[in-house]
Amino acid sequence: MRAQQPVPKEALQRTGVLAADRPPAGVPGGGGDDAFRVLVTMLRAGSASRGARAALREALERAGVAADGVSDAEIIVAELAANAEKHACGPYELRVHCLSGIPVWCEMVDGGHGLDGILAILAGLHTGPEHDPAPFAENGRGLLLAHRLSYGHCYAYPTTMSVGGGAGKAVAFALPAPSCGGYR
Repeated sequence: MRAQQPVPKEALQRTGVLAADRPPAGVPGGGGDDAFRVLVTMLRAGSASRGARAALREALERAGVAADGVSDAEIIVAELAANAEKHACGPYELRVHCLSGIPVWCEMVDGGHGLDGILAILAGLHTGPEHDPAPFAENGRGLLLAHRLSYGHCYAYPTTMSVGGGAGKAVAFALPAPSCGGYR
């Protein structure tokens, strides 16, 4: 299920998107339109990674993001969706925040409440020396990949589910810019 939700202008302060980052008139998605929209995709348990990758790829390709940027964002969202399914309860949703038609922020949302472990890992990645998990470990790389591929623009916070209004949590990251194909 997909829906677009308008977001109040006050919420723009929380996105970290500066006026200078918005596309000018004459550029696809530009033209002075300050519309802030959120594309919400409900994800099915058991296939959340696949659904999240497809929805995000479609939004980024439509905005003109280069293939490398799309691939990096797909890896990040697949890891975050897999983490959500493994460690948290549903429902699961993907939110792609768009400013003037350009995707700028992505949230993988689940119905879980446990943020402490995620916040501790991200804090360590933001402030400490980067580390790699054991070379042959099968787990423990999702947040590290998200952090590295988004150039440190990966965060977690409590949120409200779009459907039903229940409490949930989001693990989010900045999306690559269409003009350069990579990350900001």
